[in-house]
Amino acid sequence: MDDSRQHAEPGSDSYSIPEPDIELPPDFVPLRLVLRPGGVIVELTRPDLLLGRHSEADIRLPLPDISRRHCRFVFTEGIWYVRDLKSLNGTYVNEQSIEHTPIFHGDTLRIGSFTFSVDLSGTGRGDAVLRAGDGVLLSSSRALPPSADAPPSQRHAS
Repeated sequence: MDDSRQHAEPGSDSYSIPEPDIELPPDFVPLRLVLRPGGVIVELTRPDLLLGRHSEADIRLPLPDISRRHCRFVFTEGIWYVRDLKSLNGTYVNEQSIEHTPIFHGDTLRIGSFTFSVDLSGTGRGDAVLRAGDGVLLSSSRALPPSADAPPSQRHAS
């Protein structure tokens, strides 16, 4: 892990990651992805972020059912969008396979065996937030979903 990342205090789910100097749109609202079950929050604080297993992804999910470059989140004209990047296991919004779609508060987002609730309220608990700026590695045992939640038909991405 590079030296620019700051680690949480032992026993804490709160991470502080330095944000690069990026001018945000005036109507920008951070996107919070709330992991279900578990409640760990990944907060997207930049208008364009890549999620995948690759070491250069902004948000890294280290499971074999996540593609190296799985999907991209883009905020434009006041709306968050998610685009599947031809991942092996797909990206789902409200259990519908998507290629590119807007996402809204309350939607359910499934990426591999991870299921998130979309929170665009701009509020929420601050003690379990991972801020996606210079990269987030979601790897603690508390963040990984139980294996029983993974659909049996999913294949391992290469």
